[in-house]
Amino acid sequence: MLDKLESLRKLMRDNNIDAYVVPSGDAHASEYTADYWRTRPWISGFNGSSGTAVITTEKAGVWTDGRYFIQAEKELKGTGFDLYKEGEPNVPSFTEFLADNLPQGGTVGFDGRIVTAENFEKIKTALNKKSVTYFYKEDLIEKIWQDRPALPTAPAFEHAPNFAGKSATEKLATVRAKMKEKNITAYLLPALDDIAWLLNIRGRDTFGLPVVYSYVLITDTEAHVFIDPTKIPDLYAKLTFQGFTMHGYDTLPAFLNELKTTQLYYNPTNTNVLLTEAIPQDIQISNNATQDIVRNLKCIKTEVEIANIRNAFVKEGVVLVKTIKWLEETIATGKPLIEGDVVRTLQKFRAEQAHYISDSFSTISAHGANAAQAHYNSGAEGSSIKPDNFYLLDTGGNYLDGTTDTSRTFALCEPTEEMKRDYTLVLKGVIALSRTIFPNKTLGIALDAIARQSMWENGLDYKHGTGHGIGYCLSVHEGPQGISSRSTTVGLEAGMLLSNEPGIYKEGHYGIRTENVILVVENQKTSAGTFLSFETLTHCPIDTRAIDVAMLTEIERDWLNNYHSRTYETLAPHLNDEEKTWLKTKTATF
Repeated sequence: MLDKLESLRKLMRDNNIDAYVVPSGDAHASEYTADYWRTRPWISGFNGSSGTAVITTEKAGVWTDGRYFIQAEKELKGTGFDLYKEGEPNVPSFTEFLADNLPQGGTVGFDGRIVTAENFEKIKTALNKKSVTYFYKEDLIEKIWQDRPALPTAPAFEHAPNFAGKSATEKLATVRAKMKEKNITAYLLPALDDIAWLLNIRGRDTFGLPVVYSYVLITDTEAHVFIDPTKIPDLYAKLTFQGFTMHGYDTLPAFLNELKTTQLYYNPTNTNVLLTEAIPQDIQISNNATQDIVRNLKCIKTEVEIANIRNAFVKEGVVLVKTIKWLEETIATGKPLIEGDVVRTLQKFRAEQAHYISDSFSTISAHGANAAQAHYNSGAEGSSIKPDNFYLLDTGGNYLDGTTDTSRTFALCEPTEEMKRDYTLVLKGVIALSRTIFPNKTLGIALDAIARQSMWENGLDYKHGTGHGIGYCLSVHEGPQGISSRSTTVGLEAGMLLSNEPGIYKEGHYGIRTENVILVVENQKTSAGTFLSFETLTHCPIDTRAIDVAMLTEIERDWLNNYHSRTYETLAPHLNDEEKTWLKTKTATF
């Protein structure tokens, strides 16, 4: 890493650059990216999915959030990069660091393809007194990454009508109607999941996210798709017939330069600087992130999508039952077992299910203290799984009929009183949120405390959100909906999918997380308005061996027993006799 750092600094000196910023993501602000775009992990050695590296002539740092503090501390040792823990007291943000370390009249460099318009504004605001020059049209990492992987070439495929529910033509018409309402004459879509939803296509360009690298630009009379034509030989004619004109993937900046329109909308959270700086200055810009049309359409699932999603969660429940049963039986034999074995077993069972595409993210298979890293990655091997601690499994799959995400924690030993208390507090948080009834369009921030209350009473908390949105055969982390302590501006509505995943993490000891996916549904209408509640879609037993029964109320015990009863009734028809017997035991009345 030190050699890479010095090579980059030499290029910085050659180009009179005082600081170089390397964020996570690709040209579409994707969370999961093709290997070509993994520049921040390559230069710094930190492999978490979220983080920003900043390199000056004298210093280098990586900024990341609480999910990755433990991992980052380990991976950054000896790299020349310091860890800056975002959100911790007395820790400057990366923009504050730039302001403190950049000389007057200095130059900040970055690859304009991977810095979003939103983050560029934050950088400019922080440096507004520095008279800064920005160097963004060249990628310096490209010049020193000799064996950089190529962009992916796998072809796209159709998300068929029985899964998509609506044609691309119908979706395009709906988008144009929304554009007309907002007086938007041109609409730029860089987000890969938005594009996949609109065009009814899926792909294999990134692990965990079944999308294709592309852009879309819609006007009131035209719709342009910017994509490598070799990736859509079987879809080219159909997309053209549905009203889309094809262009090369890299031609969008030049196209924008010549664009004639009145008011253009883009979402600043996923539109890169290279694109926004190519827009002619006489075009009026609208870029309020909350007004993003496709994002707000696709987050509310249709009846067709919801029916398919329910089916996907039945299949995933079968996969989980088979895997957990295999795990327990393997441990009982005393055979050596490693974390990577569980990942491979999950993939084997998923491959047996109809319409399976891929895992929806890298499975977190974590024994003991490894699970204290909220986003631990075992790699191909990982640590041994021994009957002496908790074991945490966080996993999900992409099927043509849905995207899943489930976490369970298992007691592989006789749990201590502390382990039981912590495990039960997490469960109480899950149950509390699951049972919540709330007014239509309540903000997720208003519900977050409900899941944390029992922990707070015991002086405990967790550093991640309680719930993230989930896509439909798309991103396992989908906006704009969410449940967290961060301020949100989009209220919850019927048809939205979210996770429900409180946790407790004790460094050097263990981590606990229980996660179900919940669907927002209408509960009742009264004179006070419409009220919503949650339907739990996940079917997977919760390990009762680690529960402190005395800590549960009668209502909580009833919820758990009812949940287990539904789990058995739903999954039993899809299991063999041996698996049914095992599941019957795991879902017995508690």
